[in-house]
Amino acid sequence: MLKHRYLQQVEVFQDLTEAQIYEVERSTRMSTVGPSRLLYQPDEKSETLFLLKTGHVQIYRISPDGKRFVISNIEPGMFFGEMALLGEAFHDSFAETLKESTLCVISRRDLEYLIGRFPTVGVRIMQALADRLSEAETQLEDLALKSLTARLATLILRLSSEANSRVTGLTHNDLAERVGTSRETATQALNELKNAGLIAIGRKRIDVLNRQALEDMAEEY
Repeated sequence: MLKHRYLQQVEVFQDLTEAQIYEVERSTRMSTVGPSRLLYQPDEKSETLFLLKTGHVQIYRISPDGKRFVISNIEPGMFFGEMALLGEAFHDSFAETLKESTLCVISRRDLEYLIGRFPTVGVRIMQALADRLSEAETQLEDLALKSLTARLATLILRLSSEANSRVTGLTHNDLAERVGTSRETATQALNELKNAGLIAIGRKRIDVLNRQALEDMAEEY
């Protein structure tokens, strides 16, 4: 019953009826894994789609010199492992749990069946993939054109909001991996923003003090 309720809340299945959700439920299995578990890595076969019920999963790549670059952070209700949808035989990135996570797993064969039975599922998935592609293009543009300080300002703005202008739970190394730099360099850039009076820095906490000025900084190239 818990899995059934969860599937009803997943965006890609929200157009389905109660009876149709039960059919989806029969095609999925639920699994709970601990933190720091690799769910897949480059060159592994892509055979399943994952839906995150609880926890946190990070998708990343590692450069030849060993630097980690975070591609996306998967939050509950999101899916990942979409290479199985795109006809790709192997994964090209790592997927790792950052804390204990509960996953709903669908095989490629069952997914193809569900999309054939319920075309709206395929449409929802394509919409989500289009949004991710747009986000990836923006991220690449930022990496190519913006300074590190501007990239950090952009990230802080994205992680915070006007209602809650605080970012918590991330170390300087976490932030560095998201903007493609080293921890030391990220710390220097954060101190620039702090010294300019745009943010305050605490232990795994960043407070936005001047949102407008931070937005101006994020637009600089």
